[in-house]
Amino acid sequence: MVRSAYLSPAEAPIRSVDVKRALLTYDRVYIADPGDRDLIPPQSFMTALGLPPIMGFNTGPVRPLGKSPGYDDTFDQLMDELRVARRDGCVEVVSTYDLTTTGQATIGAVLMGHYPLNPQFMLWSYRSVAREGDVLRAAIEGDQRLMSLTDDQIVELSISQASADGGINDDPALPLLEGPLSREHLRGPLTLIARGRIASTMKSIGYCASKDLVPVFGDGNSDALVRVFAARATQVIDRVGEEDAYWVNRRRALEIAHEEYIDDTVLSSMHVDDVLRLRSTVWGDQAKARDDLLNAVAELAHESMKEGDFDALIRERIQSYRALAGEVQRQRAALSFKINCELLKGSGGSAASMMAGATASGMLSQMQTAMGSATLLLAGCLWVVGKVEDLKPAADQLRAAEAEFKDNVCFGMHKFYRRVASAVGSSVQL
Repeated sequence: MVRSAYLSPAEAPIRSVDVKRALLTYDRVYIADPGDRDLIPPQSFMTALGLPPIMGFNTGPVRPLGKSPGYDDTFDQLMDELRVARRDGCVEVVSTYDLTTTGQATIGAVLMGHYPLNPQFMLWSYRSVAREGDVLRAAIEGDQRLMSLTDDQIVELSISQASADGGINDDPALPLLEGPLSREHLRGPLTLIARGRIASTMKSIGYCASKDLVPVFGDGNSDALVRVFAARATQVIDRVGEEDAYWVNRRRALEIAHEEYIDDTVLSSMHVDDVLRLRSTVWGDQAKARDDLLNAVAELAHESMKEGDFDALIRERIQSYRALAGEVQRQRAALSFKINCELLKGSGGSAASMMAGATASGMLSQMQTAMGSATLLLAGCLWVVGKVEDLKPAADQLRAAEAEFKDNVCFGMHKFYRRVASAVGSSVQL
């Protein structure tokens, strides 16, 4: 089976080139509904606070992700461009919950709209993560587009009237961004924007874990947030592995990296119909082999075997996979298409090496590891919350996450290695 992808939402609509790129990698591409912006369904907020689920009503937005000016019109134009792909079932617009339930007040139950995550876990995990200064900073740092907006546009984007951020019982309100800002008077709105991005990224990871999808992040600051989560998760797993042999083996899933390179300039000029034609039988075989390889790595990482034996088995599988990958590269030569699949040793795992900086040059547009979404989300949150001081409960929770989500599927990290000379960088002042 070829894996399907979920394009994580951002404040700006998904770009056409992002969809085309995903179509060349995944079986089906799911795009977030423009109305699906909240961390959890608004009618579930009181339940998330710990109250019994006996009454449901809309309490207002729950730390939603804002929309850039003209979002809905641009989204409609994209849907029109993708009409053939949508008709063929290759692209679909989805929501994490049934949006029609948000306006319904109920007694005796809370209509969750089939929201697949635990609202209480999501709310309190978000509140823990959003207290971390480095995470808040990563959510907006270096964002040229954001800082090019007017003061009024930034204020509108921040959505000040929302739940989840204030004090709750003995838990104090979430802190503001720390450090110098070139527009000090916007510290409050910029903090809210950072929080919205954190909440959206966490929800995307959790949603994909529950739906067996590969999350794809097209927005640069979502990339930065995922890197933070992945770095923390890597450290958690390393720490837990000090006393739990299971995680010593499981950590090996972080050591394989699969990357795909496409020249975005050429891809942007291609019509969607031409992109669909490149989804050939050979591509299907390669994509299935890729996912089989990543799943095999995850499964082998559960086995008790010597590191040398593990490496030998994986390298043998990689060598077989490369034969199929080479044929796809030849078919897509006009796109400068390249596939790289490596067993990364001595780098602390592929996720950890990404955090330290890319080791490859060029514009690698897709990246995957054999670590699952649920494991990454939970481990990243565990590190933030500080629960790894007691290793046994942490190890147990990670195992439970893998069991509940059957979390041996690959985790997608979009444009992790994207390095462009004019890329958004530290020259942009917050």
